[in-house]
Amino acid sequence: MDFGRSSELAFVVEPSDDIAVQEQPLILYCQVEGIQPITITWRKNGVMIVDSENAFMLANGSLYVSRFQRVRGDGSSDEGEYDCMAQNHYGLVVSRKAKIQAANTGSVGKQEGSMGYTVLGPGWAQATVYL
Repeated sequence: MDFGRSSELAFVVEPSDDIAVQEQPLILYCQVEGIQPITITWRKNGVMIVDSENAFMLANGSLYVSRFQRVRGDGSSDEGEYDCMAQNHYGLVVSRKAKIQAANTGSVGKQEGSMGYTVLGPGWAQATVYL
């Protein structure tokens, strides 16, 4: 899409609701078109996310959470509503809010006839049956 002299900013990809697996990486996608330079920032529950060892923005604008935690040692959580904001010299756009929840795997053990599962991504899961 050629914006020419347009000041329009438009989302090509917005973050989407997801179920995250404890201790596994999580990527939230955000891609914007418009006149450069474009600055992308992320918020969780309305609060700006500052790059850290646990969560940082990738070069393509996506947010990478290295080890998703339902509850961290300090009582905080990676669960919540995430959005990305894109800004250039002409304006600002805010994405839809993506609700991120922790997968509830329960207390499935390796007992005869029990079953465990792993969420691989939106709409995908892998099941394991212990015989």
